[in-house]
Amino acid sequence: MTNRNWLRGVSAVAFVVLSTVVLMATTTPSGATANLVAPGAKIPSQYAADIGHPTFVSPHTNPIAVHNNHVYVVNTPSGTLDVIETNNRAVIARIPVGIDPVSIAVRPDGQEIWVSNHISDSVSVVDNNPKSPTYLHVIATIQAFDQQNKSTLFDEPMGIAFANSQKAYVALSSDNQIAVVDVAQRKIIKRLTITAQDPRAISVHDGKLYVIPFESNNKTQLSGGMKDSIDGDLVTFDAVAHSIVTNSKLSLGHVLDIVKH
Repeated sequence: MTNRNWLRGVSAVAFVVLSTVVLMATTTPSGATANLVAPGAKIPSQYAADIGHPTFVSPHTNPIAVHNNHVYVVNTPSGTLDVIETNNRAVIARIPVGIDPVSIAVRPDGQEIWVSNHISDSVSVVDNNPKSPTYLHVIATIQAFDQQNKSTLFDEPMGIAFANSQKAYVALSSDNQIAVVDVAQRKIIKRLTITAQDPRAISVHDGKLYVIPFESNNKTQLSGGMKDSIDGDLVTFDAVAHSIVTNSKLSLGHVLDIVKH
């Protein structure tokens, strides 16, 4: 998490300390837990009331995935991956992942579900093998850190795309990079730098990786600045009101505009 998002970091800590929710929790030998709900059962109202945290306004990219007879959905405010049975439309599992999950990808062989956590700066790997003792549990977390500076090197992950069951791509929105991940080792083996700002949606097709950024970096975006500097030409909107007061998500473009103007 970058320094410009320190307020979100404080809120995230408060969320971890204050939010404790247990719903039919099961524990595996590895210590991973999943909140399992019997098919057709309704989620108790008190559970729904207790979950959540102050909104971080994290953008979504592919928040829903379908595999066989299950629908996987990121439940962003609760920090969970929800699994829905397509036959009866019942929530059969609510799996704790990171803070603000925003994107899902199913490994091509169907054995794992990957979830990007925008605020936690991580990707949660969920076992999707029905014969496995850790089925529908988080079995790995993909992250990267600068040990010297105690900061993340996996900032605000968004879209996930698989080249195959051995290699995956993760869009690092605040770094303007695409991380290439070795699926078996759960490690970043390469970083692809893109010229546009804030990469979000990504897809692999015919051996090529396609990236959709939030800001093109072609200097056509509206330029924000301080309220008293708006002149209708160089500075066109109040960046503080737009990006801080009403939106906790600061894009790189807004940061550059505020510093410059």
